[in-house]
Amino acid sequence: MEINEYIVVGSGFCGVMAAKTLLEAGVKVRMLDVGISSKIEATSTENSFINIRKNDPNQSDFLIGKEFEALANLLQKNPIHLTPNRSFITEKVTQLLQWKSGEFVPTESLAKGGLGNGWGLGSFVYSDNELKETGLDVVEMKKAYQWVSKHIGICGANDNSYTTATGNLFELQKPIRLDFNGETLYKNALKQQEKLEENGFVVGRTPLAISTENDLNGKIHQEDDLDFYSVGASSAYRPQVTLNELYQNPNFQYQNHQLVMDFKEINNQIIQVNTLDISSNEKKVFYTQKLLLSAGTLATARIIMRSLALEKLPIICNPYTYIPSLQIKHLGAKNTNYQTGLAQLSLYYDAQKTQTNIAMGSLYSYRSLMGFRLLHQFPMDTKNGMKLLKLIQPALNITGVFHPEYGSENKFIERIFDSNSPTNDSMKSRYILSEKEEKTIRQTEKAFKKTLQTLGTIPLKLQQNHHGSSIHYGGTMPYHQQNSKASLAKNGLLTGFKNVFVTDGSGFQFLSGKGLTLTLMAHSHLIAKNALRND
Repeated sequence: MEINEYIVVGSGFCGVMAAKTLLEAGVKVRMLDVGISSKIEATSTENSFINIRKNDPNQSDFLIGKEFEALANLLQKNPIHLTPNRSFITEKVTQLLQWKSGEFVPTESLAKGGLGNGWGLGSFVYSDNELKETGLDVVEMKKAYQWVSKHIGICGANDNSYTTATGNLFELQKPIRLDFNGETLYKNALKQQEKLEENGFVVGRTPLAISTENDLNGKIHQEDDLDFYSVGASSAYRPQVTLNELYQNPNFQYQNHQLVMDFKEINNQIIQVNTLDISSNEKKVFYTQKLLLSAGTLATARIIMRSLALEKLPIICNPYTYIPSLQIKHLGAKNTNYQTGLAQLSLYYDAQKTQTNIAMGSLYSYRSLMGFRLLHQFPMDTKNGMKLLKLIQPALNITGVFHPEYGSENKFIERIFDSNSPTNDSMKSRYILSEKEEKTIRQTEKAFKKTLQTLGTIPLKLQQNHHGSSIHYGGTMPYHQQNSKASLAKNGLLTGFKNVFVTDGSGFQFLSGKGLTLTLMAHSHLIAKNALRND
């Protein structure tokens, strides 16, 4: 019987940061992962979105697919548009991670690198108050943020939003260039800074995990605007960047095709990990001295519910609103050769001015990748709707607003027996906001619409998305909940076990409106350090 020193489950942000931390301490690590990869070759680094759209006669193969695979899920409650070479991100999810019913409709991944392959790259630091609300140690988390920032390239501007966005914890590389849409709005934000602050808003450049001055993330940024369309070497940080580094370490083993089902503690405090090999449909068993669950909040929830015979766990997810808007003076304008699909500006709304319940909007210039979200709202047929989109596209912005979120008794997930599932179980959910929460969200949306007008762009009809659409999940085992069978100590240790740790967002009891990815990575680093100390 081979006994591993450490097993890390999952290759997403939390998994790679946990494994990196362990390997830096000189221990041996095996990573278990389903690890589905793209079957399509990486996009040429000599190409760009504009060149493809203008000159490639086979561009539909790249953007839609020979079998229209990019359109496969557009009728679902929580649609996402993945170009064919990125469709692997959600491959096999509907077969292996089944959801039967409920108001909560999440997006999950079994890919190598997980949902990190489609991350929007926003890199935000929680304020002291936000960290406290989340249940995290302020001093240690600040150190952890700085550790992460040394390993990934982050660009941005030292403007009015710098403190709110990054807590002044690390230096930023120079920001990506604004396109004509973003430049106009940013100039207006600087002019209206005092008025914005009076209304509880801070507006500035979005800190992005993009290397603009070095190749820390793979290569130096090129203005090709393919970050949301292609795979392969890029200036954008993805978990694969760190995973490639881990492969070079002789103490690291990566084992794919393994869907972790459950675990149990056996003799001498050894952990037995049971998996389903999806390539052979065989059950396999691994043994380890210490187990780190880093598969993401929902995947970890499944594993723990099976292991502890639980039927129900709480859940939290940021409510998410889209607000399309128009800069009238750009209507009908000729498109320039440079435009970016990345977030250009972030709008931070702190209504109470306490640096706690911050809602955040990320503002994007319109690109055709987002067209399906708007086209069905036009009162005309698709052909004429496309003509209208072409006319207004240069003037169109989309602001995605993430609302802060706490848990409640009406927000939970349940595991049910399902003989038709390869895992013999499925999930269902309940996610209902209180009247007070609904009222706060409507007030926040109103404030954002007013601020967009101040910036010079006219809000259109907003879209309130289904619960789960923000793809920010946490709170299945909140740190403050210590009377439950599935609870976590502050050091990430699972109650009832001496050597099982949870490094992802399962313990987060609050989600700020600011993106949580950087916080997840920093937190995973800390829990891995705790696992090393727990001897």
